[in-house]
Amino acid sequence: MPSSAAKSAGPPLAAASSSVVTDGFYIGLALMLNTLAPVMVKMTQNADGGYSYNKWCIYFFAELIKLIVAGSSCCLLRMDSSKESRDQLAMMQFDFKENLRYALPGFLFFAQNNLSFLALQHLSNSAFQLLLNTRIVAVAFLSVVMLRKRLNAIEWVAIVLCMVGATQYNLSSCSAEGDLKISSEGLLVMVVIICCAAAGNVYTQLVMQTKMGQPLMFQNAQLYLYGVVFNGVNWVNGSRVAPAFGEIGGAEVFSMFFYAVYGLSISVILKRFGAMTRTFINAAAIVLNAAIDVTFFGTTISILEATCFVVILIAILLHSNLARHYKPEP
Repeated sequence: MPSSAAKSAGPPLAAASSSVVTDGFYIGLALMLNTLAPVMVKMTQNADGGYSYNKWCIYFFAELIKLIVAGSSCCLLRMDSSKESRDQLAMMQFDFKENLRYALPGFLFFAQNNLSFLALQHLSNSAFQLLLNTRIVAVAFLSVVMLRKRLNAIEWVAIVLCMVGATQYNLSSCSAEGDLKISSEGLLVMVVIICCAAAGNVYTQLVMQTKMGQPLMFQNAQLYLYGVVFNGVNWVNGSRVAPAFGEIGGAEVFSMFFYAVYGLSISVILKRFGAMTRTFINAAAIVLNAAIDVTFFGTTISILEATCFVVILIAILLHSNLARHYKPEP
């Protein structure tokens, strides 16, 4: 028969195992959605590589769907009479001052999306993607400054390797003349975009993790409310010079729901794991995307691309495993 000590150790071990499975599910889902995001963009492009629909309309309805899901979840929680639900309801007290904290990340994400189109007017797509990789280090820096997070030497090595691998991947596709068109105006806009992207993720993590016991969907409802407002104003403003909807078909409607699910998965990652984990998921998606292209579309990978995948995988291994057990010399 098992000893009493083994019996007492059973539940914590089972709980730990369940937590690992849950964490793996959330990270795997976020990785899958992040990998499919470029596919969704291609699905909604027209024959010329442009868009026949109003992009602001898609963003607005994606935010509205997220708000409806978050609000519905809060309503269902109020209808549940279990003790766990009552404990969570006690944390769902609306505070206007606290609510205003969600306006900043909502605006930062909104600004990032809008400035991206402005940046692409002054930068080539390759240059845009190349410069965007610096947000990896920006997220790490802001995590230290805003979250008072201490990063050890191995974590910093992993962060730099992750940026190098992602940059190397972008460089591998730059062959034609003019692929890296860069202007001073574009660089200035990119600095703002990188700051918005990094600050939006880190500040959202800060706001959500300040009250870990508060239901995620209640926090999401407050965040997405501002997303609906900002994107709604932008959609109305843009409709003055372009069709309000454009050519909306099945692919475009599906993309609204896809971006909504994608956004909800990001909120789980930011609260449960943090902005740095989201950054490494973005890098891992590069490798997974290439694997899908090779497996299903017969794409060939160059030596340079294969090398960058190895660098990214090493960075992920360092950050997710070795950095946790690293103990610097006193």
